[in-house]
Amino acid sequence: MSESMKTAFWLIGIFFALLTTGLGYTLKLALDNAEPILDETYYEKGLDYQAHIDAREKAEALGFKIEGDVFQADTLARGKQTLDWTLTIPEGQSLKPEDVSFTLKLDQPATSRYRQSVEITAADIKSENGRLMFSKEITIPRPGYWDVIVDGKAGELRFHRSQRVGVE
Repeated sequence: MSESMKTAFWLIGIFFALLTTGLGYTLKLALDNAEPILDETYYEKGLDYQAHIDAREKAEALGFKIEGDVFQADTLARGKQTLDWTLTIPEGQSLKPEDVSFTLKLDQPATSRYRQSVEITAADIKSENGRLMFSKEITIPRPGYWDVIVDGKAGELRFHRSQRVGVE
């Protein structure tokens, strides 16, 4: 066998060794960073889906409304900031901060890695002029699109408001 044939076999062998090593490394990266296809709690969320919608529609029909600058904004800043919103209570109804439970969810649709769910405590709620005013400090760690979701309940009433914002 000539010297050039031996060199060609060695080069082909080295090429396939590098190709196999690269493929193995790519598979390792893919498996280490894989996320589940479905939300882990999809079944529990779906069990009483219609009941939640009915309770939200009932609250809206009574005149309860969630408002705030975050629901009018198209963009938010990256990093630490305070989100404020208000629950307007209609005439003839009354709610105290200790009667409600609210959750603020920050979700980046592209990945579940940075999903945040923050419970709103009574210390984060002020009652003023027939409205409950909420304020919570949050941190948005990375740019991209984010869903800001406020969910709350008081007795049999449910409240919901969401907004997709861009973070720069």
